[in-house]
Amino acid sequence: MKLHLTFSILLNVICFSILTSCAPALTPTVLPTDTPTLTATTLPSPTETPTSMFTPTITSTATPDTRPLPRNWSSWPIIPMVSARAVEIYRLGQQMGVTPNTFSVVGDCQSEPAVFMGIYGTDSNPIGENYPEYLETIALFYDSFNHNSVAVVNGLSAPSALDPFWADSARCNATESPVACELRLYKPMVVFINLGTNWRADASADAYVAYLRQIVDQIIASGAVPILTNKADNVEGDHSINLVTAQVAYDYDIPLMNFWLRSDSMPNHGLDAAHTPPNVYLTPAGWDARNFAALRTLDSVWRALTEKQR
Repeated sequence: MKLHLTFSILLNVICFSILTSCAPALTPTVLPTDTPTLTATTLPSPTETPTSMFTPTITSTATPDTRPLPRNWSSWPIIPMVSARAVEIYRLGQQMGVTPNTFSVVGDCQSEPAVFMGIYGTDSNPIGENYPEYLETIALFYDSFNHNSVAVVNGLSAPSALDPFWADSARCNATESPVACELRLYKPMVVFINLGTNWRADASADAYVAYLRQIVDQIIASGAVPILTNKADNVEGDHSINLVTAQVAYDYDIPLMNFWLRSDSMPNHGLDAAHTPPNVYLTPAGWDARNFAALRTLDSVWRALTEKQR
């Protein structure tokens, strides 16, 4: 598939079920720590009769958790902060032998390289001299932009990402799910999780979040840092998928790219009203915005994890 195809052609990608763009990012922050505070005491003045000295005591005051709450997910920053927990996962992954400067993706056909950041791994890379600050990140992760993840499958949803039936039989073991297979084959440093579109509108968000937690658990256990993304659409009608996605990001203290907020400033939320089904696929401008937000997220997360200064 030639990655420099125009977005108008890319939007004709056929998915098995209702698909939409996955938005990004949650803003994880540093986990609360206990900051010791010395409680000052007054020592007695010397006297002829020795008296016992007061012993200074140390009390601990928990640092307030100032992270934005999941219920306020729609106002979370587009590009996430990186928490101490995410750095811890990264450092453990280095000890476990994950592949440096690699990322992978879990998602449906809307996450294939042709429509999700693949453009940055081609001669048609639109960044060029306009955003030189991202050229280093593009060079380091160049091979990943064109990587065909076995965890990206037409019609993939959260439960099917964990089901061996959906795995590539030519590349995966018989008992491996798409997620488990991809983690074994590629050993990525970072994994974008672009899910939620193929969840039925009348299905429980509680059931969805249970599957999502299993996916996050597997990715962390492999030593990779998960990056959750949310979506521009509201097919379910109550934004419940974006809400529970934020809850998972909050609970695990991992990055979430808030693409919903980025698309909120675009006409019709960046969605194509003329496409069938309507308001599911992104417009060409929506694709551009999503790709650039994901690139900025990758750059920000990589620099924070590796303490790489710009």
